[in-house]
Amino acid sequence: MKLATKLAAIAVGSALALGASACSPSSSGSAGGGEAAGNVTLDWSFWSQGDEGNKTWEDLASQVTAKYPNIKVNLTTAPFSDYFTKLQSQLASGTAPCIVSMQSLRLPAFAKAMTPLDGELAKAAGFTASEWDAGALKALQSGDKQYALPYGLSTMVMYYNKDAFKAAGVAEPKDDWTTDDFVAAAQKITKATNKPAFGQSFSDLHMSAQLLAYNGAKPVSSEGKLQMTDKTFEDSFAWYSSLATDKKISSVPASSSDVPWGEQQFVAGNVAMAVDGSWNLKSNVTDAAGFNVGVVALPQGPNGGGTFSANSGFGISSTCKNKTEAAKAIGVLTDAQSQMASAASGNIPARTAALPAFIDALKKDIDPKNPGYSEQVAQVTKDSSAMAVPFISTNNWDAVTKLMAQQFQQAYTGKSSPADALNNVQQSGAK
Repeated sequence: MKLATKLAAIAVGSALALGASACSPSSSGSAGGGEAAGNVTLDWSFWSQGDEGNKTWEDLASQVTAKYPNIKVNLTTAPFSDYFTKLQSQLASGTAPCIVSMQSLRLPAFAKAMTPLDGELAKAAGFTASEWDAGALKALQSGDKQYALPYGLSTMVMYYNKDAFKAAGVAEPKDDWTTDDFVAAAQKITKATNKPAFGQSFSDLHMSAQLLAYNGAKPVSSEGKLQMTDKTFEDSFAWYSSLATDKKISSVPASSSDVPWGEQQFVAGNVAMAVDGSWNLKSNVTDAAGFNVGVVALPQGPNGGGTFSANSGFGISSTCKNKTEAAKAIGVLTDAQSQMASAASGNIPARTAALPAFIDALKKDIDPKNPGYSEQVAQVTKDSSAMAVPFISTNNWDAVTKLMAQQFQQAYTGKSSPADALNNVQQSGAK
């Protein structure tokens, strides 16, 4: 998958679907040879991870059969942007796959169509919560029920151009930097380069994580209700909009369709800083950038609330006829060995025992051309995970994100006030 396509899919952070037919027991083989009675084939749908990533998951699917000879896992992939629509259709027609790949932002809308991984199913999956990063697990919970086991750990962090900082005479940021430090650095770099230093965004996670870090603002309440006219959120959004309108240190998306603007402008070298997910730490950003890349925790304001996490994992559809076998398969797909394998292809593992494999891969693949990067990643992963807050979305989050793109682009360009933009999203999105 090309970088721009993948980054666009990630920034939208809101398109998920799961394509395949429902799982069912395999038929008994004939006298000429076939699968024995009792064997099952489990359909598993996943968004495309690119050629290398897809091959990794296909190999892991085969490991399920190696451990459980009576279980075969049939993996199908489709573009990330198609998943949400396909899942809706599959649920409506009763053809949802047994193993569903779930993104935490979509969980509120689909929890009723999934099976909690507790009791005997948790036992079948070999699930022990203490072996996992607590934040990664929490992001895939709804109503205190675990609906999917995460294959990775995803938080929002700040990427920065080390070369641009050095050229402007600005010290590189540390994980304890503040929003004042961030603004001061952006102002100096903007003046030195004569172009905005920061890539602004209206993508849900990218923008909202920075607002959370500023004063603890959250776009959605703990009950799943839109709260964009909450005073805390209004204050934070006004500050964020002012980075473009008043301070003129941020590059504004050209249109409401430019959802991944900040991270794309960053890898192109047009801005020196951008917020993006930890899912790009392995290679997507560093491979595409023509400069030395640094990564740091989000700058915090006096009442900063940390950063948002939004993880993905594997769960079981409520219509699956072979839930125990599906749980066993998920246990293999997310065990420590599997997470070490997926870590090598770029996923930060959610299992604590597998994290060293991810850092080792960075030392081998990235450090030779981007010195010290693995050490930074190890630190930012630790610090961001410690202050990560699971992102809560509404049941109509896709519609809300479209409104955000339309209204917030107007606020960043000064065509509407921040308060009006938020009110418009709240009035239409809360319906």
